[in-house]
Amino acid sequence: AHMVTAANAARYVLYRCTESGTPINNWRLQNILYYLQIAFYTAFHRPCFEEDIEAWACGPVIPGVYFRYCAAGAASVAVQDTEAASVFTKDEQKIADEVIRKKGHLRSFYLEQDVKKKGRAWALTYEDAGEKRKIIPGERLRTEG
Repeated sequence: AHMVTAANAARYVLYRCTESGTPINNWRLQNILYYLQIAFYTAFHRPCFEEDIEAWACGPVIPGVYFRYCAAGAASVAVQDTEAASVFTKDEQKIADEVIRKKGHLRSFYLEQDVKKKGRAWALTYEDAGEKRKIIPGERLRTEG
């Protein structure tokens, strides 16, 4: 099965958002990658990327991607990266673009509220973990769709 790295999925999301004139910041990127993972489980019965998503106080985070862009702080990350356009297959791209279209324009506040809904994957994992950063199990993401 075709699988991309979280870093490449992130490049694609940032590229698409920049291209459509609505660049996003690192926090929103994390949330969109989380939704992407859920959408791929729903559409293809497999994850988009293998890297773990952790439940942090701020929401779901893929540490490697987070640290790559954290220097930007809360600022938007604009990416002119035409190679990123070919990260996904045609079918995957359709799903990814749908997630980006639906979630990309949501204000951070609403995104965070949605992601942190009680009884959903982030909340269940975070409640278990207390202050410790804990991996959100794939099984929980699989049932979110």
